[in-house]
Amino acid sequence: MSTTTYPSVRLRRADVELTGTLTYDHRAQRLQIAYPDGETEVLSTDLMVYGYLPWPGEAFIKDWSEHFGLTDALVTAGIVVPVEHVEVGPFRSRAYRVRVLEPVGAVR
Repeated sequence: MSTTTYPSVRLRRADVELTGTLTYDHRAQRLQIAYPDGETEVLSTDLMVYGYLPWPGEAFIKDWSEHFGLTDALVTAGIVVPVEHVEVGPFRSRAYRVRVLEPVGAVR
């Protein structure tokens, strides 16, 4: 499987800090974080039900509920660059299509 790994990532949001190893699966277009305790969390979201698909090297990050502010934290950490935002669902919730960066020293 083709993945890019970002070790020792610290994502700071207003109310919480996420620390762990971030991976981007190029085939599934999925960002995931593995915490030091072994638990994992998928950070990206699938918006295909709304007709949105990310381009290769991209993912969607929702900006509501427990992921509010996550895109800003990923940008600050140098992991992604926002490409566009979309509004989905009955409440017109915002999600960002982001391009996942390939930093120098990333393991693929």
